Amino acid sequence: MDVHGYTDTGSIRAVIEGLEVVVPDDPANRHRQMIAEWEAEGNTIPAYVPAPAPLLPISRRQMLLGLLSIGITEEMVEAKIGLIADPATDPAEHAALLIEWRAAGLIERDHPLVADLAVQFDLPVGQVDALWLWAAGL
Repeated sequence: MDVHGYTDTGSIRAVIEGLEVVVPDDPANRHRQMIAEWEAEGNTIPAYVPAPAPLLPISRRQMLLGLLSIGITEEMVEAKIGLIADPATDPAEHAALLIEWRAAGLIERDHPLVADLAVQFDLPVGQVDALWLWAAGL
């Protein structure tokens, strides 16, 4: 048995006998009884943790200032775009990425170019999220 934790409705997510189940927190339920035995062995059901709110879009100005705060200039970004799509071998893709970068009014956190640039600059997801939140306040 693998107990994942409570849901937002108070049920319990678990894998029992190879099946993923959502078990009501009802002592009469046989799966809940199995989980109670598991708890009696000293285990604890993890608390419900709500999903984090999605990060709101930021302006290109906020993005540029955020990047500059960690030493990344616009020129550096454009050079990395050249590594994502080589202008010599894929000029149309390179041009499209430059348009995405230069003409963006608002930038979505989950835009593929953001992910590609994070990889190019070796920025972990947590750092990108923290920088995004900081830049959103500018």
